[in-house]
Amino acid sequence: MELHLRNTDEPCGYRHVGGRPGPLAPDLAVDALRTWAMEAGRTPSAEAIAALVTSGEGELPVLERAVLALFAALGFPAGTEVLPVIDPDDAAFGDHRRVIRMADLRAAGELYMASRGWPLDDDLRATAEDNDYLRFRDLLWSSVYGGGATREELVARHDQLAARWKQ
Repeated sequence: MELHLRNTDEPCGYRHVGGRPGPLAPDLAVDALRTWAMEAGRTPSAEAIAALVTSGEGELPVLERAVLALFAALGFPAGTEVLPVIDPDDAAFGDHRRVIRMADLRAAGELYMASRGWPLDDDLRATAEDNDYLRFRDLLWSSVYGGGATREELVARHDQLAARWKQ
């Protein structure tokens, strides 16, 4: 589980590798989410939060339902379906998912090896290209439901990456 609750440009206190939050033990993630919701005046369910946090990748509902389930577990009132304003699979973003998946695997491997104090061969480290695409993924997903970059800004950013890295 990776957790990043801050939404500021200030240092957050989590150890980052390539711009990613480091792993956080599930019980600490549940406590952090529960505390955050209580500070927002909500009545969260630790059990429901834990069920979402500890579920395996194949056990999670589709992302939109998982987000709504998390909001409900945090004590926010149920709402209507939240529709995306940006399609993360928009053809204008090219084959970004494949590139990002490989970048994510390298960055996760680097985190894992570092957490164990094991040496890592340079050819297995996340590259500058990987980090650029991981930042693009974060920008894209922070924009899917509004409040982030516009589609035009995302397309321009993707085009810059594609030109820089010849994708």
